[in-house]
Amino acid sequence: KAKEGRTARSSAVSKADVLRQLAHWREANRRTAWKPIVKNGDDELTSSKFSGIPWIGPGESWPVCSVCKQPLQLFLQLDLADLPPELKNRFGKGLLQMFYCTHECDAPKWEPFSKGKLVRVVKPAAAASTPEVPIKGYFPAKRIIGWKAMDDYPGTQEHNELGLKIDFDFSKNVARVECQPLRLVLENQSMSIPEAISIAKNGDKLGGWPYWIQGAEYPHCPDCSTRMELVFQLDSKKNLPFMFGDVGCGHITQCPRHKDVVTFAWACN
Repeated sequence: KAKEGRTARSSAVSKADVLRQLAHWREANRRTAWKPIVKNGDDELTSSKFSGIPWIGPGESWPVCSVCKQPLQLFLQLDLADLPPELKNRFGKGLLQMFYCTHECDAPKWEPFSKGKLVRVVKPAAAASTPEVPIKGYFPAKRIIGWKAMDDYPGTQEHNELGLKIDFDFSKNVARVECQPLRLVLENQSMSIPEAISIAKNGDKLGGWPYWIQGAEYPHCPDCSTRMELVFQLDSKKNLPFMFGDVGCGHITQCPRHKDVVTFAWACN
């Protein structure tokens, strides 16, 4: 353990020993994420689901793309009252819905708050009739029947902000790890050490840390400029037969202060 005001230094050690020395940092930044447990088929209009028939308010038309005017596919609907108990009221109340344009159009759909999609929180206060799906080849429904908790850790794009600095010496094929909160420096480590220390899980998940394919790209709330937080991660070809660009991964985010401010953005290789 480093004395107060001093930094402990060590040469190359095994990855297991690196994880042991960084255990306090890893635990401080550990989050719980939940993998959706799904079953083929639809359920109630207000249930949590991938695709399927969404709740649409009385007198409301099926959402269409504001660019190409084609009907949007429902990608995800979450009943915010039916999430794991640990998340009670965290994301507000009502239904979080994400509709997306699957047609080739000029909308920059990868950008947050762009055209070509509709992300919203609605509060069903009245009974609604089952809407007719106006899309040929509509994705098959998968209802979310439960959640599996798992530990999640920040990806390498988040390390520097969290006090973990890693410098690579490509001439010697080694890395230097400095954990500022622990006053710890590890010299001559394997080049693969950042991923061994912590990396966010890919795939579809609720909460946790975003799995960034490129840099960390948190949007900011247009109302208060607060950095938005991950609600749900949608990965290519998992529970939806759709690919975001070249095997991309997308994130539904929400302003922690304004629960009705939500958006979706994605990046690919």
